[in-house]
Amino acid sequence: MISRWWLGLGAFVVAAVGVVAFVSLGHGVSGTPAQRLRSWVSSTSLGQDIGTLEQDGQDVRKALAAGKGIDAAHTVCAAMATSAQTFNDDLPSPDTLVTQLLAHAYGLEYDAAEACYRSPAAGTRLFGAFGRDRARAAALFGDVLRRVRILTGTTPPTTTTTVLPVTTGIL
Repeated sequence: MISRWWLGLGAFVVAAVGVVAFVSLGHGVSGTPAQRLRSWVSSTSLGQDIGTLEQDGQDVRKALAAGKGIDAAHTVCAAMATSAQTFNDDLPSPDTLVTQLLAHAYGLEYDAAEACYRSPAAGTRLFGAFGRDRARAAALFGDVLRRVRILTGTTPPTTTTTVLPVTTGIL
């Protein structure tokens, strides 16, 4: 039989661990909304994530233009779908609108990648969907970057030379 002393000590340790975990989870969410968003943008590598998805889309077109065939495009599209899912896991952001815009953009990038992957050849209807979804996602990414700049005073670098359009009219 376990003594009361050991049960009391065990309960104390469990309670202490719970308090430490609770305090740790709350750490880093203090500060102004701009500070919280700036911290989230930095910790999630938002700019690099957007740049990665933009580069993946360009790489699909480059693979096809270079005559590497549909299998090379499918490989890039599979990576693009995985990236979109992975980056979506960083949500929510501290800003509701940024979260909504990114969730929609990541969904469009995933849909574009899926259309590309299922396409039997370049120039098909599915490749048309790939282009349309990517263009809509790029516009949303542009809105996200603009919103981040408005709220934080800085725009995260995107590691891509693509200039993302701001055409959705949300901001």
